[in-house]
Amino acid sequence: MSAGPEALDRNALEQERRKLNLRLEEVSRLCESEMPPSVFYGELLRRLLESLAAPLGAVWLKTAQGNLQLQFQINLKDAGFDKTDESRAMHEELLRYALTLTPPKPFHLMPKTGLGSTDPGKTAPGNPTDFTLLVVPIVVNGMTVGIIEVGQGSNRAANAIPGFLQYATLMSDLAARFQRNQNMATMAGQQQLWSQLEVFSRQIHGTLTPIDVAYVVANEGRRLVACDRVSVVLRQHGDIAVEAISGADVVEKRSNLVQLMKVLAKEVLNWGEKLVFNGIQDDTLPPKVSSALDNYLAESGSKLLVIQPLKDEREEKSKLPIRSAIIMECFDPPTDAQQLIARLEVVGRHCTSALYNAIEHRRIPMRWVWMPIVKFQEGLGGQKKAIFAAISGAVVLLVSVLILVPYPLKMEATGQLQPEVRRKIFPSTEGIIREIRVSPGAIIPENTNLGIMHDGQLEREIRGFRKEIQLASADVLMFEQRATKGSESDKLQSHTEAEKTRIVRDAKERELQALLARTNGDPVPQREGFFYLRAPFFTSTEASLLGEKRSWTILSTNFKEDLTERAVKPTDELLRLGAKDGPWEIETKIPQQNIGHILMAYHDLNSDVLDVEFILRADSSRKFHGKLRRDRIGGEAMPAGNDQENPDPMVTAFVTITKEELAKLRVDNLLVSGTEIRAKIRCGNKPMGYALFYGVWEFFYEKVVFFF
Repeated sequence: MSAGPEALDRNALEQERRKLNLRLEEVSRLCESEMPPSVFYGELLRRLLESLAAPLGAVWLKTAQGNLQLQFQINLKDAGFDKTDESRAMHEELLRYALTLTPPKPFHLMPKTGLGSTDPGKTAPGNPTDFTLLVVPIVVNGMTVGIIEVGQGSNRAANAIPGFLQYATLMSDLAARFQRNQNMATMAGQQQLWSQLEVFSRQIHGTLTPIDVAYVVANEGRRLVACDRVSVVLRQHGDIAVEAISGADVVEKRSNLVQLMKVLAKEVLNWGEKLVFNGIQDDTLPPKVSSALDNYLAESGSKLLVIQPLKDEREEKSKLPIRSAIIMECFDPPTDAQQLIARLEVVGRHCTSALYNAIEHRRIPMRWVWMPIVKFQEGLGGQKKAIFAAISGAVVLLVSVLILVPYPLKMEATGQLQPEVRRKIFPSTEGIIREIRVSPGAIIPENTNLGIMHDGQLEREIRGFRKEIQLASADVLMFEQRATKGSESDKLQSHTEAEKTRIVRDAKERELQALLARTNGDPVPQREGFFYLRAPFFTSTEASLLGEKRSWTILSTNFKEDLTERAVKPTDELLRLGAKDGPWEIETKIPQQNIGHILMAYHDLNSDVLDVEFILRADSSRKFHGKLRRDRIGGEAMPAGNDQENPDPMVTAFVTITKEELAKLRVDNLLVSGTEIRAKIRCGNKPMGYALFYGVWEFFYEKVVFFF
């Protein structure tokens, strides 16, 4: 017996659904590839138009300047946007409207319609074509970064448009994922370049010998610029010399190539401007520069040559000629050489000051004589030898005390008093807070209902699931009834369809239960979209710390007025909870100049714990004690932000308060979360002079010893 029309329609619909899903999977795989954006968006647009049976479409991306740029299009000219100036203006205003729409959402426009009137003299956004326009934003991190525009035939059914928009939205989500991958790759490349520049800058400033600096600039600069050869030219005693060539341990200054390079560099330095040769001779060059360039190119065969004079800003007022230059060469340059030239400019800015410092240091006359003279003068006596002897004895005694007498070295830090077990409460999904059921300072058990939220999108999802379950249940009942009638083949087919529909229904029920569990949703059918904020459960480790006193305390204040009827996102912190009856700790901020002493103290004392003394701003007349373990120190120095008192980067560490000190604080009712403290970390005994004046010594070493 042949299948009925309804079964054929169902099979055709199922095949079409599989095709649509297959195209989505193909685009999803393309998202993870490294293909150029134009190729990706071309593949995406072709599959989208094929899925929607649409005749035309385009993908627009937002540029760094905030404008839309066409990334790929199919039959866009057939739409007729450019027939008149008015239609072009309407289309541009439509794209601008979609780009600035907040929040971003897809929409459609019927043929020959607009979005309302605007101010006199301005064009309203609209659809001037004979097609139905589907406009879907590409959203990354809540911001519209592009637009997918599809022109659908006007003869298509109006009730199919929501389905078209839904499918186009799925494609835009894949485009957003591809764009995020592109952004991450760009950021990784920039991070790598900045890391290389940091190493390069540290290397060129690590010596004050001009030749050593020149060799670092030539060899490391060539890797940064990604060219074939980098050379450094310096002016010494009025003469030009090629001091370093990348890849060469020694510069053979008598070679013809080096001699021609020297002549060319001399003319460019005398000219004072940057020389760029990219395969075409510039007729505006000075005659001497042009002649020297021709001679050098005939010898070297470079296709790309850039000579950049280096003049430090400290030389601006000086009448001396430019004393250094950097030369970049490529024998097989890329089509677009601007990126190489831009990298050379960055390298030039970094090495200008290093070469200037090295050349200035070399200009100090008779350096080998002055250093011994300075040391010798410190040992000479004056006419008043008695006074000098007394002063010398006092100085020697003071220095001996500062060197020989041990004294505890203490590193200062600031921080806040916090419960060791604490949590921040975030909403499980976006929504509007309808009610907060706790008060500041309230003591609550775990899994307590903290508040009620509502989300319209969640409500629609839950209702959609329940509707699908209801329809599937009806289909199951229908197929079961059919299974009692007809031939054996019809019964078998009805049983099969009933089983398939039952599997779909059960899957939808599991998805609904998972959604409710994930969002803490209200399971009551009449309260779709409502979900709860709940206090978290204690982990097994936290439970062992707290013992029987397992309860949360609301640490936040003024949250009822601030949060009620407010729309929040999953990234918004709503409440802070803490187990005040459990152990407490101090979240300290250690300045980066102190962390080295603390880390060395663990090694010197052969211990994993350091003693800490601290006072509370709430009771600054008493001193308390704690312990700082090595594994409780963070591994990164973070910027201090807007902290005016401590502007330098800080390392976060957590000081454990001993049970005895915690009992004192609990008895005196001083355990208030967020109380500011000032701490001193004991780093063992050091010579008194160093323990008291280590800051002076470090400043002296950095500014004087390290400089020379």
